[in-house]
Amino acid sequence: MDIEQLIWQYGQGIRDFDRVELQHADIIQTDLNNIILNRAALEYANLSGSDLSYAQLQRADLSNARLMGIKLIGADLTGADLSHADLSWADLRQCKLNGANLSQAKLTQAKLMEVELQGASLLETNFVGAEIAAVNFARSDLSGADFTGTDLSEANLMRADLSGADLRKADLSNANFYKADLTQGQLRHSDLEEASFQGANLSRANLKGANLARALMKELSFGLVNLSEINRQSLALQKQINLSGCCLQGTLFQGAVLQGASFDYALMHRALLVGSNLKGANLVDASLQGADLRNVNFRNSQIGNVNFSQAVMPDGSIHP
Repeated sequence: MDIEQLIWQYGQGIRDFDRVELQHADIIQTDLNNIILNRAALEYANLSGSDLSYAQLQRADLSNARLMGIKLIGADLTGADLSHADLSWADLRQCKLNGANLSQAKLTQAKLMEVELQGASLLETNFVGAEIAAVNFARSDLSGADFTGTDLSEANLMRADLSGADLRKADLSNANFYKADLTQGQLRHSDLEEASFQGANLSRANLKGANLARALMKELSFGLVNLSEINRQSLALQKQINLSGCCLQGTLFQGAVLQGASFDYALMHRALLVGSNLKGANLVDASLQGADLRNVNFRNSQIGNVNFSQAVMPDGSIHP
């Protein structure tokens, strides 16, 4: 079937074009809402500006397709292949993309409100400038994805793979990162206010300049994370950073302002805290074995039952 036949049959009221083959087809600015294109072969097709709202595209192959400005409102693309597709300015509101492959797709300036993306592959996907609200990214592969400056407030990122993702200057306030993998993630100057990181992996992540006000950070894997020079304004309130019971072995806190933070029962072996401000912090039952504490401000801190063995103390001496 060629595109002229499909459009003529669609005009006659036919909607089911299951498994149709239209590779490289040009279907620009065409109204095809409610069309059924399940398992259709649409690789390299150009559907830019077309309206496929409420269409069924389950397991369709749209790899490398040009879909700029396309309307896919309420469409079902469960399991579809959209790898390398250009979805810039696309309207994907209420779209179902569960299990879809959007690896290296371009979603710049796209509308992603109430989109379902559970289990989707979003490897190195570009979300810069996208409008994202009430999106479920749970268990999605977002490794290497670019969210620079994107609003992800209140997003569900439970168990998502965000390793190597670029989240610089992103709004991640109230986001849920439960057991998410943020290894080597770029979170510089991002807003993480009241975000939940319980059980997340932040190993080698860069949080320089991030706003961590009232963030929940329990049971973390936090090895070698860079918290140097984190946002001072976000740390103005007492006890708003909760790192109670966290595994912080080898963590870099050099020069960090952690005034009033909770580190009780935290494991901080060999942590680098040189010049950090821990004024009024809670370190009860924390283990700072082998940590570097030179020039740390412990004024008014709670340090009962802390393990300082082999630590370099604020005056430069080695604790026995």
